[in-house]
Amino acid sequence: MKVSKSAKEKTKKKILDEAVDLIIQKGFKNASMREIAKNAGVSNPTIYNYFPTKEQIVYAYIEEKHKQTKEILSQIEDFNTYTLREQLQTLIETELDLYLNDREFIEQIFDMAFEPSGLKLKALYQTNKIFVEMVSDMIDIAIEAGEIDEPPFKEYLPKLFWDYFVMVVAYWLKDDSKGFENTTEFIDHSMGVIEALLESKILNRASDLGMFMFKKHLLSTLESFSIKKPKFKGIKRKLFEGIDSAE
Repeated sequence: MKVSKSAKEKTKKKILDEAVDLIIQKGFKNASMREIAKNAGVSNPTIYNYFPTKEQIVYAYIEEKHKQTKEILSQIEDFNTYTLREQLQTLIETELDLYLNDREFIEQIFDMAFEPSGLKLKALYQTNKIFVEMVSDMIDIAIEAGEIDEPPFKEYLPKLFWDYFVMVVAYWLKDDSKGFENTTEFIDHSMGVIEALLESKILNRASDLGMFMFKKHLLSTLESFSIKKPKFKGIKRKLFEGIDSAE
């Protein structure tokens, strides 16, 4: 009998929930796939159909939290009236709230991410697609509305914001203040800096300065070097073509 998509999602969520609970109780290394399957009420072959490895459960958990965050934000009626800072800050706070019940699990993820034989950082970062897309959409809307000018290297900003979010989570995991007041204050201050950077001309000016230095000094060095090495003339020409097309 063919299993419906909704039934598959329900089974997947059940496995994830049981895996998180068991890993919190026993630790990632001691929690076995067999026991997770038993607690979730599925067979051993079935759990491997959903998650070929225990690490895949971790990656799926993070992606699921991104999906839930996106759904929550979509249900905020006046979210489109928020400023860029308010949208980004709501994104962070919403996802942290979703992590709250599983804080010990998140702590284990962080510990494993920096172990030589632990989680692969590259694979861990591949879970951020939904998060990055949300941030990218927020930035695009802010630019279209005239709230901010289009910043240089705009395509890299959403991924940089993900890195910032990882730093926020790391701070939150170490925060023992009442109601995580220190984390709230840290987010508020750091988001203020991000807001100031995006609303100012600093990024654009810094980009202009970088391009000037690159064109006038680094490339002139290549030019002088190409007198002795003719093949560098072609490299210099390609560099200029790339810069001009980018501008």
